[in-house]
Amino acid sequence: MRKTLGRLSGRLPVFIVTGRGLGDITRLIGLDNIGYAGSHGFEIEGPLGTFVDKDRGAEYLGALDAAERELRSAAEGIEGAIVERKRYGVSLHYRLVKPSEVPALERAFDRAACDHPGLRKTYGKMVLELRPDLEWGKGDAVLSIMGRLNAGGSNIVPLFIGDDLTDEDAFRALEGRGIGIVVSDHPRPTAASYMLSDVAEVQVLLERLIVAFDSEGAAGSWSLTYGYYEPDKEQLREALCTLGNGYMATRGSAPESTAGDEHYPGTYIAGIYNRLESEVRGRVIENESNVNLPNWSYLSFRPEGGEWLDLGKVSIERYRQELDMRNGVLVREVRFTDRQGRTTTLRDRRLVSMVTPNLAALELTITPENWSGKMTVRTAVDGNVGNTLVARYRELNNRHLDILGSGTDGQETVWLEVETNQSKVRVTEAARTRVFAPEGTFVRRSQLEESGLVGQDIEIGAAQGRPLRVEKVAAIRSSRDRAISDTLTASLDLLAHSGDFESLLQDHSHRWGVRWSRYGFEVDPGHLWISQILNLHIFHLLENTSLHSIDLDVGIAPRGLAGEAYRGLIMWDELFIFPFLNLHGPDLTRSLLLYRYRRLQMARWAAREQGYQGALFPWMSGSDGRERAQTVHLNPLSGRWIPDNTRLEQHVSLAIAYNVWQYYQVTGDLSFMSLYGTELLCEIARFWVSRCQYDEARGRYVILKIMGPDEFHEGYPGTEEAGVDNNAYTNVMVSWTLHRALEALRELPLQHHRDIRTELRLEDQELDRWKDIADRLYVPFHGDGIMSQFEGYDNLKELDLEKYRERYCTLHRMDRILEAEGDSIRNYRMSKQADALMLLYLFSEDELREHLGRMGYGWSPEAVRRTIEYYSKRTAHGSTLSRVVFAWVLSRYNREGSWNHFLDALRSDVSDIQCGTTHEGIHLGAMASTVDIVQRCYSGLETRGDALLFDPRLPTELKRLKFRIEYRRHLVEVEIDRERMHLFSRTGGVEPISIGYRGRMFVLEPGGELEVLLDREEIS
Repeated sequence: MRKTLGRLSGRLPVFIVTGRGLGDITRLIGLDNIGYAGSHGFEIEGPLGTFVDKDRGAEYLGALDAAERELRSAAEGIEGAIVERKRYGVSLHYRLVKPSEVPALERAFDRAACDHPGLRKTYGKMVLELRPDLEWGKGDAVLSIMGRLNAGGSNIVPLFIGDDLTDEDAFRALEGRGIGIVVSDHPRPTAASYMLSDVAEVQVLLERLIVAFDSEGAAGSWSLTYGYYEPDKEQLREALCTLGNGYMATRGSAPESTAGDEHYPGTYIAGIYNRLESEVRGRVIENESNVNLPNWSYLSFRPEGGEWLDLGKVSIERYRQELDMRNGVLVREVRFTDRQGRTTTLRDRRLVSMVTPNLAALELTITPENWSGKMTVRTAVDGNVGNTLVARYRELNNRHLDILGSGTDGQETVWLEVETNQSKVRVTEAARTRVFAPEGTFVRRSQLEESGLVGQDIEIGAAQGRPLRVEKVAAIRSSRDRAISDTLTASLDLLAHSGDFESLLQDHSHRWGVRWSRYGFEVDPGHLWISQILNLHIFHLLENTSLHSIDLDVGIAPRGLAGEAYRGLIMWDELFIFPFLNLHGPDLTRSLLLYRYRRLQMARWAAREQGYQGALFPWMSGSDGRERAQTVHLNPLSGRWIPDNTRLEQHVSLAIAYNVWQYYQVTGDLSFMSLYGTELLCEIARFWVSRCQYDEARGRYVILKIMGPDEFHEGYPGTEEAGVDNNAYTNVMVSWTLHRALEALRELPLQHHRDIRTELRLEDQELDRWKDIADRLYVPFHGDGIMSQFEGYDNLKELDLEKYRERYCTLHRMDRILEAEGDSIRNYRMSKQADALMLLYLFSEDELREHLGRMGYGWSPEAVRRTIEYYSKRTAHGSTLSRVVFAWVLSRYNREGSWNHFLDALRSDVSDIQCGTTHEGIHLGAMASTVDIVQRCYSGLETRGDALLFDPRLPTELKRLKFRIEYRRHLVEVEIDRERMHLFSRTGGVEPISIGYRGRMFVLEPGGELEVLLDREEIS
């Protein structure tokens, strides 16, 4: 059973809820990766200390001490009587006591209970117990744990298995929201839903649960599969099953679907933005969005006299949808019976070409099972679309397209031409639809033209048992494309030279195979689910960034091209995405960094408009690089529009500086640094120098009225003024950036060094000021060496989350909850996401302490740990990025301690743990970071000092890693297990590279091999 629980905990959160004391149960079970709730839930500790709750009922400890003494005195001389003391309970066991002596024990127990009215009597199997008289029991403990795990959403089903009378409290608490299973060898009154007879049956159930979990949604590590149709989860699946190629992407909506509550077809081209004005709260605001383009994929059918296909109106007998990640294909198979009793089997396949970026294709095979007769297939390109996916944006203007024209080109092709109504980007979608049927089959086409829609109705004679195949190939061209005259001609030409679905699929699948050979990962083969989700995350990265995006002027959006959250704008999430790309496709990183460089002039203007020097990059960037962050946003809980100050998150420029430097560390690309990178660093440095003020009292520089990554704290309590002072993350990163700008200048070849200093008018006096500020920036600390998130954070009130847990699906947006209840998150020590701890995500602990030392601050390992524990208790994880940061940070002093946060990060999108955000678009930063945790965190990989450094400490659950990276023009294969690390260079004709492991340095020659034995005592 213990081994089974350990295996299960690698897949699901597992907690032991028991009447035993916490220390007793943790010693008895001995598993680190599960949580424990001892003393009937008065003592709760998350897996590996991820959270601790031991203070409840502390005022009752004195009464429990006295009751314990009385009961021990009464039990003396009675053979078999056992008094057991737990921190929050005193138990009197009488299982081994003679029946004639039990009444005396019961009377003594009753006296002790009367003597201490603050204690409550409870009963179990042959045991009496006194506990604090609080409204708290196993049920409350289970609900509290669910809240801690943010598992209160409808997509999570808690399962509680118990055999004791006290477990009934948990069964009752889960009624209507979970599953209770009582273990008993005879029927008994219970609130549980199911019954097992003994522990052996529990073991079988848990083993089957492990098998089911590994197979749920997966036909292997290369497939995301759904075996049933769930209308309320369709939009979630559409986001997860998005297909793209770096140039464009199409959500995985059913071909017959249209936008509504259940479905949302969406097609997006990277970098096509449009601005619209909307009236909100009596004023006009402007928003820019990545535009939802006409729906090219519409393809439906109906039997004669029947309805157009709608899975909500038929009886589904078999359903299977599979995202084939290895080949980049979405497949759906459905067998259904309509209201007239006609049974039909449907199979459709879809791709967005990884070979030809402007092509997408769809194949539909229809097999009448028990009927014959005419059917009509409808194919269309629908321009009646808006950006309406995100509910809270629907009050804003969302119609971005003007219809310019539509028509046909020959018998099989229709086209629709549109233009964005502000940015004037023209897009043409041309679609060719062919029918493949047995010879002699009746086929007749009629044109379909409505306002904003063009298509065909194709009448086909259908015969029972004879499949009909329809394929649709779409060419989509934009006026922003390269090598183009006009979009209509270009799309029709491309379509005329394109092959059929099967030929497109063959080339497309081959290209995906090439990409996987470079980007693929291997983990311990026992972790099928983990391998599957890592592959899914890499898949989304590869379809959002590819060779097709290198020549485009585009950034990478937090939600990729899978939806409309954040309106498709570019934010700081690239900080979490680039580390993976640097080591696999540095050319992609380079092109994405150029998106920032091309907007450097706009950033300079933005800085000057606010009275600063250098370059101020926007928190949200779209087409031209001006600030696109909202000034107000809608709280969906209160229905109120409230001020939005996130444009004060000027730390986005520090993320750009970090990304520039990390790219350089991996590639050694001095050409990039000479032409672009160093100028970016220097202009960002200039902005922050002008942003700093000198504090005479402290003798240090300060940065006032700023926002860090934690978006809960837009200002101080009791004031409408925006911003906080001396955000620790910002100040340390500014110091680091100033040093990197100076270092970049030193490393440039002499002529480039002279050129950039001349062009930017950089004098020695200015550079000396940079260093002075870098070494004397103020960093706030409080308590026993705890780094303060910002100055005054420790003066805020603590927030009691318990009273909100039962009323809300999730607490990750406590700012919205409190605003809806007339309060403000500004008043409390509760962060939306990791803020100060971001420093431990970006830098190794040694590197960070060294840098703080340069700034004049000592920060001991003990203080680091206290800081981590402090914010672990005060972070709501309102961003999916937060769990990634905590997984990484915990691993710095206890690698295994990060595992549960890592699993939560893996589940973020596939389980939609934020209760309904993934359908708006996948979280690309969190996806990239989960892969990066495996790649860099658990391998201890760093790139600094012209060396590739490793310090592997695999979690207990991870036995082996294998991946391939690109470093300084070497293609390096890395294999790590618990005993050794193998490195293979698969490159010739380049310079050797330096490899470091815990202070030892090695040289890896091109084409060479290196094996390092790991220090066993430190990797368990």
